[in-house]
Amino acid sequence: MAFERLFSRVNSVAVSDGADPRPSADTPAHSRRQLLGFGAAAVAAVGLAKPGSALAATGGTRRLHLVNMNTQESFDTVYWRDGYYVPEALQKLNIVLRDHRANEVHRIDPQLFDLLVAMGQRLGIGAQAVQIVSAYRAPRTNAIRAAESRSVAQHSFHIQGMALDIRLPGYDLRGIYKTALDLGEGGVGFYRRSGFVHVDTGPVRTWG
Repeated sequence: MAFERLFSRVNSVAVSDGADPRPSADTPAHSRRQLLGFGAAAVAAVGLAKPGSALAATGGTRRLHLVNMNTQESFDTVYWRDGYYVPEALQKLNIVLRDHRANEVHRIDPQLFDLLVAMGQRLGIGAQAVQIVSAYRAPRTNAIRAAESRSVAQHSFHIQGMALDIRLPGYDLRGIYKTALDLGEGGVGFYRRSGFVHVDTGPVRTWG
């Protein structure tokens, strides 16, 4: 499958034992840029350890189930175990939540995953998947969208891998919005017409 091939490519570039992650001189320029971008995202994920503030730093595990509505790729596994984020799981999440238009992978802030888990616990969603409408956006992708719609910020936190637009089938959108607000973490936006709630790990604020 395409997802497995992409993950294998990221993993081999970034975390192979003893391997030099830099491409050789005879690698085409555009391929070098792509590989280095994928590798940087994976390496950034490996170094993360601290849990976010949305959940108490307790033992045990945290499991996340989500599906990217643009690619239909999904993630359903443990991403945090016994006080630490699981590097391989974060790498996979970075890929699932990539900019599918530009096919660019970027580090996604793990505290977003803690927010989703905390919201899921309060809403009682169980094993239901969180639908991801938008995640990482490359700067060019965001600029195009901002030109098309006033609702898209030119300096969106999506560009930094710090924002998700989400929905939960069968759950009232206003209820999802209020649940995110109650957590008091980052920005929360309500987009009734578009049918999603925006959450990010930037400054605390709200709109919509």
